Amino acid sequence: SRFAMEGLSRSRYLAMALYDLKIHSGPGPYLYKGKAFDACQLYDVMMEDIFGVSNIAETFGVASWFHPMMGYDAGYYSYIWSETFASDLFSEFENSEQETVMDSTLGAKYKKTILSPCAMLDGETMLYNFLERKATSAAFLKRITGD
Repeated sequence: SRFAMEGLSRSRYLAMALYDLKIHSGPGPYLYKGKAFDACQLYDVMMEDIFGVSNIAETFGVASWFHPMMGYDAGYYSYIWSETFASDLFSEFENSEQETVMDSTLGAKYKKTILSPCAMLDGETMLYNFLERKATSAAFLKRITGD
């Protein structure tokens, strides 16, 4: 099934995104639920608490995750925003009058409003120009829940 591991995957992502925000909010020790932790301990505690899976003893799972150390600086959560906006854009194709994602008129509009401006316009403006409304999370939530 398309959604078989969706909840587990999302909870892992959420744990990692919250960890990323926490470690980039200031120097350690890091407070979580009233207790102080170093960066490795915090990762283990947050993963178990939010993701629901314990780390293997005497291993350092956070060391295998390169995002926090490569300049993302509290940006890991942005992946889900990207996915949210992509779902909203794609929903326009799914709901097109031509009843196909291969709607050439909509494709031309996408090219004109999203691809052509590139970085000349901010993302919110490009989304609004294509959608003709503010972007929402409705299509993303529908996609991940199957409703």
